[in-house]
Amino acid sequence: MDALADVIKLLRLSTVLLGSMSARGRWGVRVPEQSGPTFYFVTEGRCWFRTNDSGPVELQEGDYILSARPLSDSFQNEIGAQTELSDDAFKARHTVDGEIRIGDEGSGPATRVLGGLIQCDPANADLLIGLLPRLVHVPATEKTAVRLRALVSIILEEAADSRPGREAVLCRLIEVMLIETLRREAAWSPHAGLLGGLADPQLAQALGHIHADVARGWTVEELARRVGMSRSVFARRFSEAVGVAPVEYLLGWRMALAKDVLLRGGNTLEEVAETVGYQSASAFSTAFSQRVGCPPSEYAAYLRAARG
Repeated sequence: MDALADVIKLLRLSTVLLGSMSARGRWGVRVPEQSGPTFYFVTEGRCWFRTNDSGPVELQEGDYILSARPLSDSFQNEIGAQTELSDDAFKARHTVDGEIRIGDEGSGPATRVLGGLIQCDPANADLLIGLLPRLVHVPATEKTAVRLRALVSIILEEAADSRPGREAVLCRLIEVMLIETLRREAAWSPHAGLLGGLADPQLAQALGHIHADVARGWTVEELARRVGMSRSVFARRFSEAVGVAPVEYLLGWRMALAKDVLLRGGNTLEEVAETVGYQSASAFSTAFSQRVGCPPSEYAAYLRAARG
């Protein structure tokens, strides 16, 4: 089983296009805080980008940025340029023909940036944040950037249309875009978490076993044996790479699946418990309450309210 694909599928992704911006001369904008990860694509020109907790990153035409926790992302034509919050009032003043236009129209070539918000179902929003590095910058010179550019182009085309199946197509496109980004990160700079585990072939096998049979009573010994490692070495490498012990990861994945089932509804508590490896509804309810902070029924009601 592909653990990364499993997680992406569980997130049930969608996107909201934040729009495009054209800027000339001396300029700077701050993006309002967003409810989820945000991607940006420089379609023309160059600029500087920074988050609330990182230094400036120079972007060129064709560069791609994914900001996992966009609290105050900003773009500037040069370091030190004053920024203005791009709120609704700002957009109303500067939008022309569906594009935000700022700076001096008669001053030099334009820089254009496209932005989009990645959304997921509330049940496992924490999974998405935990999966993503704080900031991903894919330069235009990389092969991955070429593939991402093609995906963004199709996303734009699909979002602007109203053909049947539009939402389903957009969801799949966002999934592919995110997988492309994360595959690149796993190869270039894996960090503690699922990507860290997937970067190690033996640990990736272990994660695949867990995802393929989540209801199984996996032990560290059995997982280590399945991937040809000693128990102690496997436990240490797994904890260092993934950030949690193997059994802790198993329990976390069980709860993620359970929350997804509760979100969709239509299953009894006994059925949910059996699906994720618990012998009784009471045992599942106790485990769920300990990890999530409330009983399954209460959490299901919260999820329904969050979805509106």
